Amino acid sequence: MIQRIQTVYLIAGALALAALLLVDGIWTGPAAETYSWFAPAVLISAGVAAVTGIVAVFLYKDRPRQKQVVVAAQLLVLVHAIILYGGLFAAGTLSVRTPEGVSIERVAGLILPILAYLLYALARRGVQKDIELVRSMDRLR
Repeated sequence: MIQRIQTVYLIAGALALAALLLVDGIWTGPAAETYSWFAPAVLISAGVAAVTGIVAVFLYKDRPRQKQVVVAAQLLVLVHAIILYGGLFAAGTLSVRTPEGVSIERVAGLILPILAYLLYALARRGVQKDIELVRSMDRLR
């Protein structure tokens, strides 16, 4: 389970989504104050996408199903990004600049969903390579 590279990618993607909880600028910013749905929607969508990635780790014996779950996790990250970026855009706070300069918290909050999506894409590619390797081994029998 842990010796496969896609396991590392899946755990790293889930950790990237969980790290959004540490970014305080999103939860206390103008978008959260303006829209009451924003903070719970971002929290729930990030949590579901992270849990889906962790669940995919334990499906290592059934690679086609694992690939389906990883694709579902990618779609959930896309939904999360749409909610996050859409809410920030609607509130007019999508910019990373503040009156004090560039906000590192905001940059991290905007990059983490993209990073999670890329890590899940790499995990899907690893699962696909495993599927192709098993098919080639079956052909040799």
